[in-house]
Amino acid sequence: MPKAIFGRPVNATSPGGAHIGVDVVTLYKGKVVLFEKPGLAGGQDVGDLWFPWDYLDYGEAPEVAAKRVLKQWGKAEAKQMKLIEVFSMIPPGEDWNLAFQYVAELKAPPRNGDNVKSIKIIEQAQLPRMVGWLRRSDVKHYLSAAGMQLQQ
Repeated sequence: MPKAIFGRPVNATSPGGAHIGVDVVTLYKGKVVLFEKPGLAGGQDVGDLWFPWDYLDYGEAPEVAAKRVLKQWGKAEAKQMKLIEVFSMIPPGEDWNLAFQYVAELKAPPRNGDNVKSIKIIEQAQLPRMVGWLRRSDVKHYLSAAGMQLQQ
């Protein structure tokens, strides 16, 4: 059985490699915050809606990366942030993805960051079937695990 042992870090993804990243499910005053960021590959059926995410920089701690992506995507800071899950998967025909899943309640309304076209703050009932690569059920599970229930 192959082991996860890797050579020197590179700045580009490589076929058959491993990608270690963070995803941050974002809330503001208990409502879900979605970021419209065109051009990201994700296979979603609702357009370009995402939660902030990125790969870790070499040697970067996951929590530091989560704070970094909040600033990059929404010029925002977390009032409260919790690590909910470390998610590992290999999509069919793709590379190994290891993601640290966070839930964050933002201190203030976010503003458009790097390549963000718009920001949507929505009620739970408006949550689309998919946000990036996360299903609605995933988002609800993460919020429940974080103890951050959405306002109805």
